[in-house]
Amino acid sequence: MVKIQAYSVVDLRRMLNRGPWFAGDPVPITRERALAQVNNPRAEDSDVVLFVAYDGDVVVAHLGIVPDLAFGGATERKIGWLTAWWANSDRKYSGAGMLLLMRAMALYKNGIGASGFSEDARKIYAATRKFTTIKELPGISAFTRFDAARMLPKRFPILVPVKSALKVCDSVANRFVGLRQALWKSKYRIPSDVRIEIATEMDAEAGHFVSQHNQNELARRGARELNWIGKYSWMTCVPPHEAPPFRFATTAGSCRSHHVKIRAAGGELVAVVMLTVIDEHLIIPSCHHDGQEELVAKVICHQVVRQKVKRITTYRGDLVAEFLRMRFPWVWSSKKTRSWILSGPGVAGESIYSVQDGDGDCAFTV
Repeated sequence: MVKIQAYSVVDLRRMLNRGPWFAGDPVPITRERALAQVNNPRAEDSDVVLFVAYDGDVVVAHLGIVPDLAFGGATERKIGWLTAWWANSDRKYSGAGMLLLMRAMALYKNGIGASGFSEDARKIYAATRKFTTIKELPGISAFTRFDAARMLPKRFPILVPVKSALKVCDSVANRFVGLRQALWKSKYRIPSDVRIEIATEMDAEAGHFVSQHNQNELARRGARELNWIGKYSWMTCVPPHEAPPFRFATTAGSCRSHHVKIRAAGGELVAVVMLTVIDEHLIIPSCHHDGQEELVAKVICHQVVRQKVKRITTYRGDLVAEFLRMRFPWVWSSKKTRSWILSGPGVAGESIYSVQDGDGDCAFTV
């Protein structure tokens, strides 16, 4: 018989401090994700952040929830973003995953949201007839350097023995890429009177700037929330074979976040951008500016070149348009689409609000 256990913030904190941790295959949550959950500035100790379905001691389904706030004009309400939803494919456990979803929706009566989900999950959400699409945005995912040594063996394991040869090929090809990018930089220079400040934590000035520019956003994440995202990564930098048996991305060779302040002539702050790089894949969880999309796009591209980032993904229409207009020399690019959906009362009126790339749980993974 399947039993469902709910875990609150305080439950996870107790387990992190005193143990024991989850055992078995799979585990329903990693320590890194749990640490982020217990430090979420918008979560309360009593908030349920994880549902687990057990058959005896065996985990047969799990569903995570990231507590957040949704804003509608001058009002705000507590919602939860779904994350790490998994169910055992065995027929005797059919319906276990849906049962967890129903429990989550019953608990978070003001709304449950989802973003960056799979097509299979989309069909399930549609079948419930409880969700409204807040935003569906076109975007781009582009490779900025060759990365065959990492990408090809992952997709075709038969190529693992020739990984060293692929690294050599990448190195040679990326010399030409570097030359193309250098020529691009010389054409699209950042004006000499523009100042760029980079920090691992958003300061009070940047936080004030963001709060002045996020009033039309659904989540209105400010300095506290963005610093939390930057500090508590869901990734751990351990070899893949040492990763816990979790059904979602857990490891990365590198993971870093920083906040970029851009000042125009005279020192006026005109943009604040959060950049996160996971395994040399850059995402833009948050971006606010005073009509400076061209300058922001230039700064991001210059950072891509300087840090030798291998890939970039964004759903910011203003930045995508500038990347295309300036013809940044991608190795290869493809169009993407990302949706944000939400259940609960008063959702229809919230479709007028904007979202950031990182809203939902999208700031933590690529």
